[in-house]
Amino acid sequence: MNYSIKRLAFTTIASILVAIVSSATGTGIYRTAITLSNGTQEIFPDSVVKQFTYTHITNDGKTSHLLNVIKNGEVVRTIDTDSIVELNYGEMTYYEQFAGDWYLVASPYGEPNDQGIMVMQVVSMPYHAVLPAPGTADYGKYIYCHIDSVAHRKGLKYDANFRLRYSYDEATQAGSITMIVDDQHPITAMEYFDAPSTYAYWDDQSTWYNGVQSGHDGGDSGHRYMYFLCQNWDTWVLEAEELPAQWTAADQSNLDFVYRFPGSKEIHWVVALDIPYVHTEKDLVGEIDMFSSPRLQRTPYVKPVEE
Repeated sequence: MNYSIKRLAFTTIASILVAIVSSATGTGIYRTAITLSNGTQEIFPDSVVKQFTYTHITNDGKTSHLLNVIKNGEVVRTIDTDSIVELNYGEMTYYEQFAGDWYLVASPYGEPNDQGIMVMQVVSMPYHAVLPAPGTADYGKYIYCHIDSVAHRKGLKYDANFRLRYSYDEATQAGSITMIVDDQHPITAMEYFDAPSTYAYWDDQSTWYNGVQSGHDGGDSGHRYMYFLCQNWDTWVLEAEELPAQWTAADQSNLDFVYRFPGSKEIHWVVALDIPYVHTEKDLVGEIDMFSSPRLQRTPYVKPVEE
């Protein structure tokens, strides 16, 4: 059974970790699940986090009680207990395994080297995934993901948010995880504030900076919203897309398994004038970078050893 965190005295961490029986198919891995007042749920597998501590701090006469998540002897996350709605302990489900720390791995277009050849490299962008709060409409269907800093050839720091759609068939013991490339919502509340010279380009003379197009209603809106979009190869239009990756229950148990999206798809990181992005209204200002061969991994990409 579950217990409301508000009813518990935080005398020891052991007093708040209450064993439960999961109603969904288990994985043999146990985890601590913490539901927060912001409508999300954090998942901490025993294989990753084995210890929690409880501390408090006092600022300006107000005392805050903190739950500290310890990984490899270091505090990796601190949660104010006032923000905790519920905490429980039990066997992890396949759905819950997609929460936590992951990597979006891709090959961005780079810059020409001294010989004028475009140099590309594989980058691993760390992202942190949380679940919707249990009982909400999105629970069991989506995973919310946050990249703290998207890989950028100029080394600029911009965050990004995206969603994954989850599905699993008990009968076949197989499922899919689908990255939703969204033209309705920018990837971040931050707007792109850097100069056109920081947009992606093939060479110094030919940039991806388009500027405000004459067909845009109202001219320059003054905004620079960022989106992840995909190229429609039939129409050459950048648009919303869903990128599925297939997996099985056996794949889930393999920590080195790579969740590969369709190889024909590239994710374009673009700047536009409006919300939502509408191609027909000439919203596109320019492209920052594009990412080919996108996939999800639990660990950073390691270049294979060449024979």
